[in-house]
Amino acid sequence: MDEIWIKCEFCGFEYKKCDGISCEGCPINCKTIKCPNCGYEILPESKSYKFMEDTYKKLKNKLFK
Repeated sequence: MDEIWIKCEFCGFEYKKCDGISCEGCPINCKTIKCPNCGYEILPESKSYKFMEDTYKKLKNKLFK
């Protein structure tokens, strides 16, 4: 299985997703990942944002190729 690597947006530290610390006691189950180097919390990308981003890229490629 491929390991997912994450680069911290704050300090630039790269780590495996499984090495990140998530908030276990979170009542809303937000699945935030905390950088093990600096503690910066990274929110997971929303599915609707990912869908819009992919659609935009496909449209851009069709129009400008």
